[in-house]
Amino acid sequence: MKKFMMTLAAVLCCAMTTAVFTSCGGGDDNSYTPPEPKLVGCQIDYRIDIPKEEYQNNVGNCGNVFLLFDKIEVGYLDENGQEQREVVNNGKWSKSVIYKKDMECNLKLYLTKPASIDVESLPYEYYTSLLTFNPYEVTEIMGVYSDGTLKDPTFSSCKFTPHQVRHLTFKKSNVTKYIEDISKQENILMTITFRL
Repeated sequence: MKKFMMTLAAVLCCAMTTAVFTSCGGGDDNSYTPPEPKLVGCQIDYRIDIPKEEYQNNVGNCGNVFLLFDKIEVGYLDENGQEQREVVNNGKWSKSVIYKKDMECNLKLYLTKPASIDVESLPYEYYTSLLTFNPYEVTEIMGVYSDGTLKDPTFSSCKFTPHQVRHLTFKKSNVTKYIEDISKQENILMTITFRL
């Protein structure tokens, strides 16, 4: 009987110890804080707009000289860091790219000048070199996080440099000279350098 009582006491002692540790170990389930999502990439939404014309108070409607080129292509880096070229159609182009490694990205214009231009038959008396593009500042770049969300990035280093093509207005008699000059340039619209 004594042996039975000792065994029973030992079992009860173990049961109570287990109950105490179980009730103290878990804590409050509502206090669990999931780990912060990690920045795993960068999404850049590129866009270029080349309007057909621009109204200016002193001269009226101006045609867009970019639309006189035979072809306008955009050069950008794909997600693997390889330069791709795409044609701008009807003055518009856009592309969304997610980069998942450190990168230096340039957005460029490649312009194919026309073989010849009949300046006298041009429909506008004045021409302009207007184009707009995005992103235009670092706040327009989104961070891609490990939980699938997009929000402002916290890059350890992110540098954004816009290189706007000069916005000029000139008489149609100067169109040929402008086309010749801009065709010789490397037309970089922006440079974005970032590290994840």
